[in-house]
Order: sequence, then C-alpha cells, then structure tokens
Amino acid sequence: MTTGPTNYFLLVSHHATHTLAIEEFGNDDQAAAAAYSQREHEYRDDKAVEVVMVGADSLDTVRKTHSHYFASTPGDLVSELERELVLMLGDAA
Repeated sequence: MTTGPTNYFLLVSHHATHTLAIEEFGNDDQAAAAAYSQREHEYRDDKAVEVVMVGADSLDTVRKTHSHYFASTPGDLVSELERELVLMLGDAA
C-alpha cells in the first residue's frame, strides 16, 4: 500500500487499558529499529502489551493496514491519538 517514501512508525498497544502510543521516525529506519528493540525489551514480560514497527508512506496507510490497533474504544481513542500526534509533530517543528 505504500506509495511514497517509507516512514517508520512504532505502535505500542496496551490491551488492558485500550491505549495506543504512536512514535513516528520519518525515514530513519535505524532510530525506529533501536526504539523497537528498546520497547520490546521493556515490555518483554508483559503479555498485555504489543509492540509493532511499521513502514508506510503515511499514518493514514498504517490506519488502513493495521486498522485493528485503531478500533474504537471508550474515549474515542483515534481522535485522542490524532491530537497527540499533532502535538508531537508541532513540538518537533
């Protein structure tokens, strides 16, 4: 599904609390892989946490290809994540 340059995203899904943390690394595959390794180590004993690294052209593509992580939950998780991502990207600019 990727149509543009590959950007890397790290998804950390906390199943027990129905929360999802998203980190974006742009095209820095080395930083994404290092963060993935760190999170995998951090949560290795927690069966309620899933860590996934995804390469795609955009977060919209990730939403399509990994839609189960963005399923509706109490508090409209997707809207919250979009607000957090805008804040994160605003801080990086």
